[in-house]
Order: sequence, then structure tokens, then C-alpha cells
Amino acid sequence: MKNKILFWVTDFSTKSGEGLLAIRFINDLKSNTNLKVIRIDNRKLISKFKKNTITHKYILPVLGIWNLWLAYFKGYKTCYVNYLPLWNFLIFFILPPKTILGPITGTISKHRSFVLKRILEIISRLIINIRYKKCLFANNFYKSLFTGHYHNYIIKNLNFKIYKKKKITYDFLFYYRKQYDKELQYLNLIINLTKLNFKIAIIGDKLLDKNVSNFGYVNTKKLELIMKKTKSAINNKENLYSFFAQKCLINNLSVFYNDEFIKYEKLKIKNFYPIPYNNLKMAINLILRKKNLSILKNQNIKLDFNNYFFYDP
Repeated sequence: MKNKILFWVTDFSTKSGEGLLAIRFINDLKSNTNLKVIRIDNRKLISKFKKNTITHKYILPVLGIWNLWLAYFKGYKTCYVNYLPLWNFLIFFILPPKTILGPITGTISKHRSFVLKRILEIISRLIINIRYKKCLFANNFYKSLFTGHYHNYIIKNLNFKIYKKKKITYDFLFYYRKQYDKELQYLNLIINLTKLNFKIAIIGDKLLDKNVSNFGYVNTKKLELIMKKTKSAINNKENLYSFFAQKCLINNLSVFYNDEFIKYEKLKIKNFYPIPYNNLKMAINLILRKKNLSILKNQNIKLDFNNYFFYDP
């Protein structure tokens, strides 16, 4: 059993950011170890929980930790992939010793920040510094707090190319998720752009508006087909280098992102423009000024995380 790693994953879907990150992580783990990497078969269990509900986000991880302890006592090495937000200190505290951690997530966006969350993140920092030699972070928001660890795993490889689009059907593409837009800033951007007679395509949650084209949750192939017909995209306000933003940039869309993240945009990506989500009028004005700018060629980006995956018993 010493030559096997058993991993728990809650989201392994190709249609979500968490799932795509998990798939990348497990593929990298398999590529950088001689040990057998085996999933704890939890698919029937997961199917009983409605996605993005309280039970899905908080009960499933507890069941995952329980299963990892059972594996640990049987002599297996263990790996916990997701769900892994920095504020959830209990996960870091009660996982079996030497569990390999998947990418730690989180955002510093003001609308998702509150006093209790910051306190919980401080507790997590203390636990991580005691229990874990190395951690992998999805973004670079916590780089100053966790030196010597690995950051920006979400970006890893970006290969840019410029090609001429045959036909533009949509002016803007949105990845709309209602639960992350409680302040309606994202929705207001959509509504105001439709009022200006722009053609809007939406993936994710469907919006009941006859002036937009809804595609629902789509796979990568379908998403790329939509992007080939689209000029620009508006990134969500929680993340800087989301998979959605990366796909858009690769497919020659100009992308607008939350200006709270300007200081974290260290890669200086072209065609990537900050807008203030909390100032609708200014955001619209900036979008109108930038949307027709020519697409510039970016340098390819490759970040190396192989050292994280070398198992340290």
C-alpha cells in the first residue's frame, strides 16, 4: 500500500473551474510520481448532493476527510484535492498527517471579504505553517503571506496565437453565476450593454432575458466555438486569471477584469483591461473605449510546478 496515493475529489467536472483545476492537479500528480494515484470512488455519493448547496460544499468535504482517514489507517498515502478555500481552517486541521493538498483557493475581492473570513484565514495560516512543508495556491493573492510555497497554479501554461475571426456574432461573452453576483454588479453590466444594443452571449446560469443568447454550462469544445464568434468578454469579479479569462485571451478576445486585482496582474498580459465593477458608469465607459482595440500578440507563459508534486514522505 505504500506505493499508492488515494485521493478525494468533490468536483471533477470539465464544466467548472474547480473541476478543471482538479483534473490538471491529478494529471500533474500522476506525471511526477512513480506511485499509483487512485480516486476514492465517490461518484454515487456526490450525485446525491445538489451542486453548490450548503451540503455539497460543507458536508461532502467532511465525508472526504473521513474516507481519507480510513485510507490512512490502512497504510495508504492520502491526497485531498478540492473543495479547499483558505478560510476553511478545519480542513487543514483535521486531514490525516502528510496529506497532499490540492490547490488552495480564495479571493481578496472586497465584496467577498468580511471580518470573520479574515480571522478564519489567519487561523488557517497558523495551521498550514505548522502542518505543511509546501502548499499550492490557485492564485497569487496570498503570495506575500506564504513565501516559499507555490502560487498561480491556475495559469501554468498559456499559448497565445492570433488568427482572423471569420464572423463576429457576439460583442460580449459573460460567464454568469447568480450565486456569486449578490450585489448584481455583473448582471447590471449585462443589462446596460444590452440596452446599448450589443449582442450578448452567456454561459453558465441562464438569464431570463430575450436580448441575450443563453448557452448554459458548456464543455471546452463548445465554449471555443462560441469564442470564435465573439469580440470581447467580461471576467467574473472573484478571480483574476480564471479559466474563463484564459480561454478568452487564448481565443483572441479582449477581456475586462476587476480592477481590485491590478496589483496582482504581474504577467502583464495584453488585451486584458481593468474596470471598476463597483462603478457601473465608469466601467461601461472604459469598455466602450477599449472594446475595439486591436488584439496584440502575447508572449507564451509557462510556469513550473513540478517540484511541488515530488512526494515527500
